[in-house]
Amino acid sequence: MLFRWHKTHYRPMAWRNTHDPYRILVSEIMLQQTQVERVREKYAEFLKKFPNIRTLAASPLGDVLRAWSGLGYNRRAKYLHEAAKRIMLYHKGKFPDDIDELLALPSVGISTAAAVSAFAFDRDLPMIDTNVRRILVRVFFKDAIPTDKVLYAFAQLMIPKGKGRAWNYAMLDLGATLCTARNHSKECPMDELHGFVEDFVYKKPQKKFLHSDRFYRGRIVAQLIVGPSTKRNLGKSLGLSAPRIDALLGGLFREKLIIQGKDREQLIHLP
Repeated sequence: MLFRWHKTHYRPMAWRNTHDPYRILVSEIMLQQTQVERVREKYAEFLKKFPNIRTLAASPLGDVLRAWSGLGYNRRAKYLHEAAKRIMLYHKGKFPDDIDELLALPSVGISTAAAVSAFAFDRDLPMIDTNVRRILVRVFFKDAIPTDKVLYAFAQLMIPKGKGRAWNYAMLDLGATLCTARNHSKECPMDELHGFVEDFVYKKPQKKFLHSDRFYRGRIVAQLIVGPSTKRNLGKSLGLSAPRIDALLGGLFREKLIIQGKDREQLIHLP
């Protein structure tokens, strides 16, 4: 039923044409909180500069941040860089295929670990993002919203043996096209199973982005991609008070996304 529908509704994407765990991890980290169309643009560019895990691990963080520019949430680039270095150090460059070892990598949660396991290693594990969660709740949990643990175990039982990769892609495409947050189509291949919860929309309230800390952190990194600057100039160009720019820079320093020179000018720049 689901697979039959997916034969004519499959969404082609570059990262779906590979079993390379490195390329799949890159795509999954990019897809965290970034729209698919934007990732399509940056994915090929990023891999051209960092074609394998060895190249990424050996590159300066500043180069990685420059390649990441435009995707937002620069912390993800730092975590991906750290994950590459960890794999080179502890696994001699061989990508771990054990889910617990994947979970030990920076910025890799159960959803990302399951995605790498299913898409790279053909494991029958469910990759449950917001869209897949919504489908499962609408179809099977009419009277109660299950815990993450219950939902994961239930989804794993649904996957036909040896079909983890295909099942996950089908569910992701279903949630992105027919069974969306605002619309439930009667053409849904799982419609006859629906115990549809009319008022259920699984989403976290979005914080206002404009003028938020994340907004200005991104602007700071974007300016430093162009070239080094001083704290005063950064604050002035962004129209921020001294305490606000101090707090923002302090966070970026602690996360080692930026560094400050020890010379007289004390210029701030990327690592």
